[in-house]
Amino acid sequence: MRCDQDLAGRSGAGMSRRAFFAGSGALMTMGCVTMPTDGRSGAWANSIGAFEHGDSGRSGLFDGFNPFASSSASQARVERLDGMPGLWNVAFTPRNLGFALHGVLGVADGSSGPTVSVIDALTMRELGRTPLPMPDGDRGWIYPGGVAVHANGFVYAAYATRIAKLDPVSGALLAVRDLPQPNGPDGTAYNGFIALPDGMLLLKSHHRKIACRSQGYRALVECGVDGLPPSALVLLDPSDLHVVWSGVAPELIGGRVSSVRFGGIDYVYLAGARDVHRMVYRDRRLFADPQWGPVPYRGTDGQPGTAVVPLGAHVVVLNNALPSRSPLSLTTISQRNSRETFSVAPFADQGGAFSFMPSKPSVDAVNRRIYVGDAHGGLAGLSLDADGRVRRDWVRAYRTGSFISILGPSQRRVLAVSDIGAPTYDDLGVPTHAAETCRWIDAGSGETLADIPNLPRNFGLTLTPGPASALYYATRAQGLFKLTPKAALKSARPGPT
Repeated sequence: MRCDQDLAGRSGAGMSRRAFFAGSGALMTMGCVTMPTDGRSGAWANSIGAFEHGDSGRSGLFDGFNPFASSSASQARVERLDGMPGLWNVAFTPRNLGFALHGVLGVADGSSGPTVSVIDALTMRELGRTPLPMPDGDRGWIYPGGVAVHANGFVYAAYATRIAKLDPVSGALLAVRDLPQPNGPDGTAYNGFIALPDGMLLLKSHHRKIACRSQGYRALVECGVDGLPPSALVLLDPSDLHVVWSGVAPELIGGRVSSVRFGGIDYVYLAGARDVHRMVYRDRRLFADPQWGPVPYRGTDGQPGTAVVPLGAHVVVLNNALPSRSPLSLTTISQRNSRETFSVAPFADQGGAFSFMPSKPSVDAVNRRIYVGDAHGGLAGLSLDADGRVRRDWVRAYRTGSFISILGPSQRRVLAVSDIGAPTYDDLGVPTHAAETCRWIDAGSGETLADIPNLPRNFGLTLTPGPASALYYATRAQGLFKLTPKAALKSARPGPT
């Protein structure tokens, strides 16, 4: 029997035990080494919420998920699983198990460091947890990485300067790979990963200034990102985490990487300080694309942006992942011709002294729609024309800094958004609120269909659809919430086609 078949088929016995493996070195393993990947094109497991943003293009689209399937006509349900300070995201297997990565949002109160907890998604009961060993026991720069369920059935978690492979039933640690540290062990972290169509894992390093002692995302806000070295790029085989290829990005890449197959070619997109870059993935290597870009996207006054998100024949990118006095702008770039660009400022007429959006846009390719938020400007629904021009369809005063999830079939799209209300802000333009409202919004009109108020802060975090038609809402200090809204006030309208 193949090793991966044996591991994936085990029963839940031993889930309550703590799986801990300490040590250092390039690769550490527990148990057997799995066979190589079989080349399947699907990158992620066949379950809602297997990856934090739906796909490796980071669209934020979770097609076919009905957010109101289990709703009561009269009352919403809120369930909570506490004891996971510094929670970033949760990913789900086809067996309704959740894997929550916590201890990665700076030095959260009560956190003992990066940890993955196994959760019964239906009962919201923690079944076990696996502390993830830090290099040489050092805490280093604690920064959000990510956890996801691969198409091979195994669970992977990126954190600090490492990636771990975990058993999909028990959560036991199977292997850990040390990754390059271009800015040293205290100034380097890996902010997530994607899986390419052949199953290979692609990771990218992020950096903070050497003298900066701030943790988490605050290190970027408080210390800035100017003058930092280029990001490392690393391709790993998920079977045993061996390095297939490694290289250097054109510059420091602050946002997460994304990929798409367009015109029969696999592309990887990267957002630098001012320019978007494109690389070609071929023969398990990345090559700079000399026929495309780099493309300026942020203007002279804005701040660097986050992930580049493919949308049909174009890609879209926001600026202002750090607070800025300049309005938020969205830029579209043709995948065929990088000289064809268009920019729009969806909240320029909304006032406000700052703009700040640490999360990416979300896109619906079928309906040619884009959804963007701003911690100062609000929430907007946009439409993309065939020539890459964008029009604003609606705007609402639902301020947000979190990732926007697009739920449901193409003719009944619903947005899940965490609304911070009308908070106060610190001197840097960062909101200082403590409570948020989760809203389910008609994607076509921007009208609220359902909401659950008085939830803890979710700013900059994930809203992941999962089992039982529930939305799993991450918080920094108060654990994971499972939200089931009451029945929609009206049917979601179809968006433009």
